[in-house]
Amino acid sequence: MLKVVSKQYDLPEKWTFRPPAGIRLVDVRTLEELAEHADAWNDLFRKTDQLSPFLSYPWMKAFFRNLVSSPERWLCLFAYENDRLVGIFPLVAGYSYRFMGFALQLFKLPHHFAHTSSTDCITLPGKEDIYGVFLDYLNRIPRAFPCLSLKHIPEHYASIKYFARKNHRMCAVKMPAGFETFIPLPENSEKYFSELSQNTRKNLNRRARELEKIPDVRFLFLDNSRSVHENTVRFLETESCGWKGKEKTAIKNYPSSAVTFEEAAEGLTRQGMMAFSFLETGDKTIAAHYAILNGRTMYILKMAYDEAYEESAPGNLLMLKVISEACDSGKFDEVNFLADPPSASKWNVQKRPLHYLIILPKIPVLSRLLILIIQSQKFHKFDAER
Repeated sequence: MLKVVSKQYDLPEKWTFRPPAGIRLVDVRTLEELAEHADAWNDLFRKTDQLSPFLSYPWMKAFFRNLVSSPERWLCLFAYENDRLVGIFPLVAGYSYRFMGFALQLFKLPHHFAHTSSTDCITLPGKEDIYGVFLDYLNRIPRAFPCLSLKHIPEHYASIKYFARKNHRMCAVKMPAGFETFIPLPENSEKYFSELSQNTRKNLNRRARELEKIPDVRFLFLDNSRSVHENTVRFLETESCGWKGKEKTAIKNYPSSAVTFEEAAEGLTRQGMMAFSFLETGDKTIAAHYAILNGRTMYILKMAYDEAYEESAPGNLLMLKVISEACDSGKFDEVNFLADPPSASKWNVQKRPLHYLIILPKIPVLSRLLILIIQSQKFHKFDAER
């Protein structure tokens, strides 16, 4: 039987597009070209409010290099207004469904199930309308209709703000996607510790007494005394101790992710954004944090501890030390976990809602059908990640 629908990977190299007056749009698809926009990207990122560190230039560059594999392709769109960068749209092009000479082209924002979420268009504050220019560009792909998938997006991100307005040439379906857990920091560590539950304080004090029995214990907060390579290796080795190592689910078991973590850490360190913290005994690391600083927020991407020292709960004691140091430094308003890990509940956390967002073309009948599929929770079959 003749197949009337085919699945292909065939994003065109370039296509014709005329942006609004005063706007210059650049379509970048190589790391060499991406580097030409690095300084402008870093400057725009610093001007935004509480953006995921996954949207920083060092992380995104490492993601594009290591975590996008053929036949998928990455592209990054830049919008300049009078030579000032006002928007960045990092994308991964997946397959397209073709029917009678037309295509439904699927895109996703850079995403990895174990890390790298909450990625969106970056816009200069007040310039969220540039989102529409990027979508107009994608809508000009010859004989194709774009569809985009965004995962774990907070309310204050550009896509949510843009589609909260009326009269768009594309439509969006928003669905709940859990929460982002964070700790609002008080003025000092004593106040923070006093506000923890009595049971949590009791357990932490007991674990601290156990830790005192271990010789030569020391904490390193935001360590920069060692090379990025050594700190990354220490973190990855610690993360692979225990059940993750046994089940082969640790980051080091996935070479592309391990390289991404180290490459990103190198770039973030050069910008003063990288934050390794450790709990060590002698020459051995028994707990570790891989965190990134953005403004007055510390984002803890990954936590790890050596299960051989479980009796002293090194993971919990390192967390308490990191929170306490962050409080007393006066440099941070928030510690953010980027997700909602069950282990965070004991730390007096608050939560922000996250959303899935599917952006669809406005095509009579077809758009309504796609919306019904998505809202019926079968949207994963339509997701650009698949």
